[in-house]
Amino acid sequence: MKKSITFLTVAVLTLPAPVWADVYAFVGMPLTASQESSPPTSAGYGSVTVLYETTTKSLLYSAVYQLNAGATATASHFHGAADLGASAPVAIALPTQPTGSAGKLTGAVTLTAAQETDLLAGKWYLNIHSSLAAGGELRAQLIENSATNPLPLYSNGALTIPVVLVPDITGPASYSVSLTYPGTGNDFTLSTATPFR
Repeated sequence: MKKSITFLTVAVLTLPAPVWADVYAFVGMPLTASQESSPPTSAGYGSVTVLYETTTKSLLYSAVYQLNAGATATASHFHGAADLGASAPVAIALPTQPTGSAGKLTGAVTLTAAQETDLLAGKWYLNIHSSLAAGGELRAQLIENSATNPLPLYSNGALTIPVVLVPDITGPASYSVSLTYPGTGNDFTLSTATPFR
């Protein structure tokens, strides 16, 4: 009896490993007049939270502000590249501009590679211009927590930021916020494999 032997050729496909983006969180950055390069006399205040995702270069922002009594917001921009206390030209004008003496600004913008480099080097800031100070009444420098402070942690569907920078308050504070990344528009959907810096 004749036996036949069949050879099976198996093709091995090498699929690229999934690419996980880094998400940088700048949480509760204080908006103050004292950060302006020429600080105006203002009792205004506020805060800015920014999430930046490196694959799509999407920057999501949320800012709340209260200007000095009698002042009205005229414009708001991201500026760079400048260290704290120095000024820089407008890098990106916010898609929705502020109005009135108080409010909230939220949205998303896309950065270039050069803008990403400046942002991650701590050389970007958000500025709110007003009728009181055309050059800027309130400013928030986007600076990450230092290496000596705990980093953000994503676990069980929530992002916990151990250290929130607030002017004139010492000691750690924390809160959690739900996010979605990678997503479209203003949403991030995170997985446990998403690293944070």
